Amino acid sequence: MSDTNRAADASTSDSNATGNAFRHALGHFATGITVISAVDAQSKPYGATVSSFSSLSLDPPLIQWSLTTKSYSYPIFSQAKYFAVNILASDQEAVSRIFCKPIDRFSQVESSVGLEGLPLVAGCLGWIECSLERQIEAGDHTIFVGRVMRTRVADKSPLVHWRGCYHPLEVDPIC
Repeated sequence: MSDTNRAADASTSDSNATGNAFRHALGHFATGITVISAVDAQSKPYGATVSSFSSLSLDPPLIQWSLTTKSYSYPIFSQAKYFAVNILASDQEAVSRIFCKPIDRFSQVESSVGLEGLPLVAGCLGWIECSLERQIEAGDHTIFVGRVMRTRVADKSPLVHWRGCYHPLEVDPIC
């Protein structure tokens, strides 16, 4: 038996790619945690915890993230012309949890104002400020594509989500 087949045989379950089984499988992919932020038409700040963030293109510099259309914040983001990606640091699990709740989230955290009035969460390991390039409907989510206007980073470690739990990633870089 090949190593590939042995690895497949060691899996704990097989299931169709639906519902909880699909969600469970996705949970085995470690992701960084972000708070996506924007302002509404009255310049009130909004934000949501998002793990579906990734780079899309270097030339031009584009990023992508997605949000369920059922999200409390979806109406704000679907109308926003600008948004910021706040990349959470290893000590910001509480911030991630705040931005999962339907409350006045920015009243609970320190923040500053970025380009186009974007709210930037304090203490992050990075910020990516973007203009909206396009929105793409995909299943029960909308994919937001942003053109990067400015980036800033701090010398910190990331907060990671894996198998349903937060994990601070504290390592010495080897590269």
